[in-house]
Amino acid sequence: MLIWRKSPAQTGKYRWLMMYTSCFEIFWSLFDLPAEIIAHSVGCAFIVFRINHPDAILTPDYSSWVVLIYTAIFGASMALFASHFIYRYGSIDKSFGKRFTSGWKLGIILLFPVVYSLWWAAVVRICFWPNDDMKEYTRWHVLITDTHSNRQGNYRDLIMKTAGQEVENISYIGTMFYQQKTGNDDETLNPIAWVGVCQMFFMVGSSMTCVFGFGTLCYTRLSTTLSIVSSVANNLQKQLFYSLVLQTLIPLVLMHIPITVYFVCPMLNMDLDFASVFVASTITLYPAVDPLPSFFVIKSYREAIFGVFQKIQVMPPRNTSVGMTTSAVRFDSKIVVYII
Repeated sequence: MLIWRKSPAQTGKYRWLMMYTSCFEIFWSLFDLPAEIIAHSVGCAFIVFRINHPDAILTPDYSSWVVLIYTAIFGASMALFASHFIYRYGSIDKSFGKRFTSGWKLGIILLFPVVYSLWWAAVVRICFWPNDDMKEYTRWHVLITDTHSNRQGNYRDLIMKTAGQEVENISYIGTMFYQQKTGNDDETLNPIAWVGVCQMFFMVGSSMTCVFGFGTLCYTRLSTTLSIVSSVANNLQKQLFYSLVLQTLIPLVLMHIPITVYFVCPMLNMDLDFASVFVASTITLYPAVDPLPSFFVIKSYREAIFGVFQKIQVMPPRNTSVGMTTSAVRFDSKIVVYII
């Protein structure tokens, strides 16, 4: 409602892109809470899982699809802010905007996150879905050796330590980057795992290339047009750009860097406990923290939020005596109607 009712008229169709992003983040937050996804990497493998409680509605097989949907949502987030920067540059550079972001072409930009989501889900389903080798890796007799600390353990102990559950009580996706043949200490590459992770790195890399590339173009274009456009339009463009920069730094710190570390550790056969804990914490924070720059950087949103808080502070308490003056009654009614 804040974006719909308080966006300046000059935002144009960008309002729809901001609402699209807000709805996406709300959906992610609502999905993340009941999904209770846990991510961990040990040795040469990573695993993303959720616990199957005895009273759970979903069967273990359906629970695995919940994990898949969660990873698909994460994949969509990779392309979301790339779409923002492409559209922002199109609104500044009219020739680029006319060719690539105007009219029905905005729908193509809105489809980027959907395409990345389906692509990410397909990679998980084909490359990281549970198989016999991964099931063997999670059982008792398969030891995980951390080459960095030379410690040994197994995934059963890890799941028990992390979630307090037996490995049979979880639904997961994951893979090993190296395979060890029976009776042989030599490790060989697991091709399907590397194919999958290379595609994910491509999605992350292409997203960040668009963000930094079009972000730089936006900045240089804004710098050259400061003296041409009106002060009102110029201020709005700068507010939208700075808000977008902050909104991009947040996923960079909370998502892109952590997920890169999360994949790199098992690729190097390293066990860094903080990496798994960091990923689980930062990804959960992202949907709640990301909208804040727009609220406080864009002037119209900031004034609307502060205005609501100011009116709430001066609102009389509910147990106000009946003998108040007529002017006070009118003032109170005005505030209540405005907030509703």
